[in-house]
Amino acid sequence: MPAVTLLKNASSMSLRPPHIVDVRRSFESAIRGYVLVRSSQLVVIREFDGFLPDGLTVLPSNTVTELTINERWTEMIACEGHASLANEKPPFLADNIRTVLDYLISNEFCARLDCEKSAEAEEYGSHFGRVIKMHEADIDFVFFDTAGRWSAAPYSIPIRSITQIVLHSRYLDTFAKYLGPCPNGTSHSG
Repeated sequence: MPAVTLLKNASSMSLRPPHIVDVRRSFESAIRGYVLVRSSQLVVIREFDGFLPDGLTVLPSNTVTELTINERWTEMIACEGHASLANEKPPFLADNIRTVLDYLISNEFCARLDCEKSAEAEEYGSHFGRVIKMHEADIDFVFFDTAGRWSAAPYSIPIRSITQIVLHSRYLDTFAKYLGPCPNGTSHSG
């Protein structure tokens, strides 16, 4: 069965679950999953890693160029028993990026923040760690490295540079169990 393109503007049509969609963005990243929220500000995806549900991916709507129903993956994921995840609601207010960042701060959750190269971005790369404070234009973020060590001090990331937030993924949740307490640090880097 051919793919069905739902839209070229992330907030223009309603999408009824349980369809797995391929998310095309203005960046190179590939995302596949259930659309949980789609508004003028955000698109929230229950992402899949192969046939297993993974974390929630939060995207600014202006970075989503196309959502295409993937019938074959929809069928396979349903047969694997995951169709009910399409009706799941995110555990945070999905009003805008700031409400998601506030959820991360309030609950002290680790996340991956991506700052993909764009004209407005002041920061590039993937950042793993914890948001510890939000200011008007930026956040204080404490990183952890691949050896599970926290950085000594928070780093400033401009909010407008954030093009993707991943939370509650198996990788992040597993790593977080072994990191130890997050330092709040009084000095500031970045």
